[in-house]
Amino acid sequence: MENKVCKNKNCKKPLPVGYKHKYCEACRNQQAQKVKNGLKSAAGVAGTAACFVITIVTAGKINPKK
Repeated sequence: MENKVCKNKNCKKPLPVGYKHKYCEACRNQQAQKVKNGLKSAAGVAGTAACFVITIVTAGKINPKK
């Protein structure tokens, strides 16, 4: 049986026998963190866009100082 290694071209760590994933735990955590950061930035952009849309639709009729 051949030794399995991490499929990340920068990593190439040997994986234990019977390991069911193609990437090592560190590489999998890095990929998960990238996805989380991407979703956070997308939510921020969507929130900003929603604020602009609400401001345009209401045409400034909402006055929080009243």
